[in-house]
Amino acid sequence: MPTIPSRHWRSLADAIYEMNTAPDHAGFLSAVAAGLARLIPADHYSVHALDARNNRLAYAMLPDVLFTPEEIAYYQQHSAEHPVVAYYARTGDQRARRMTDITTTARWRSTEMYRRVLMRLGFDYHLSLPIKVDAGTVAAVSFSRRGRDFTDRHCALLDAFAPHFRLAWSRHRDPWGQAAPQTPNARGRLGQLGLTPRETDVLFWMTEGKQNREIATIVGRSLGTVQEHVGNIIRKLGQENRHAATVFALRHLAGK
Repeated sequence: MPTIPSRHWRSLADAIYEMNTAPDHAGFLSAVAAGLARLIPADHYSVHALDARNNRLAYAMLPDVLFTPEEIAYYQQHSAEHPVVAYYARTGDQRARRMTDITTTARWRSTEMYRRVLMRLGFDYHLSLPIKVDAGTVAAVSFSRRGRDFTDRHCALLDAFAPHFRLAWSRHRDPWGQAAPQTPNARGRLGQLGLTPRETDVLFWMTEGKQNREIATIVGRSLGTVQEHVGNIIRKLGQENRHAATVFALRHLAGK
């Protein structure tokens, strides 16, 4: 396993803290997704948990408004056909794996799963980890990206996160009862403003008080690209500057 540089332990600690201390109303799995967003830059995060004994499935996605109902329904009906899902079912592997560890990008793009669910969003690269919580419960965390693959360091960070997930699950008073909140999260509500998924992500971090250089590091893009997104956000929201756009977004989140 690759060694995790000391400078990256902070992101792991932040993810664990987010998972263990988020307000209850966020939902346990939604809190996990938010923690993962602190751990590894990606365009989309998902957390699934399956209770085979009681036939329960819970999940959270961040942002939670990217996929259409038709895409979600197709995935739920054909999840076993996903190359990563099929790999884990076949091998019993319990380590973090990238899509490119399992198949080629060309073969992935040729699948019906990609064409029906992921092609519209351009999610070519994936990183996943199955987590056996107990005898009847299995969870999985997944990351999706456009443009560039995940690294060995990302796999190592995710493997290091797994035991903390198990511990947080066991300590939570009811991870199932809060796993599917009915109201959109902050990114979901910001996604209602007519922005692209990447612009929505940048605006979310603006509302969290992050400056452009910090956002560039979080989302894995150059400072120039983030500045371009900020300019588009200001224009699309009809605001005069970055501060006004941030205030507008915060008011929207507050329902004002």
